[in-house]
Amino acid sequence: MQDTIGLYDALKKMRTLTDLGIPFTFKFLSYNATNRTTDGFKEVVNAQLRKGYRDDQSDKASILIGYVNQHDGNRWFYLPLLIKFNGHTIKP
Repeated sequence: MQDTIGLYDALKKMRTLTDLGIPFTFKFLSYNATNRTTDGFKEVVNAQLRKGYRDDQSDKASILIGYVNQHDGNRWFYLPLLIKFNGHTIKP
């Protein structure tokens, strides 16, 4: 049986690792809300979180998570579409 982790526990660990300067890996299902399209699953290596939107800037501020890595630069993912974090499967 694979190790699992809760969605918000994973986010908390991502924030802790980012504060410590330690990169991590995660996988998510991509989604473009404007076009209502997906490019499938994306795996990001050597990632760290970055500042996102404030609640007064976006109605998606609590679920749209900003990250950066050396290959893609500044990017975003939807928290509910997170599938894996550092090898741990996200609990449904």
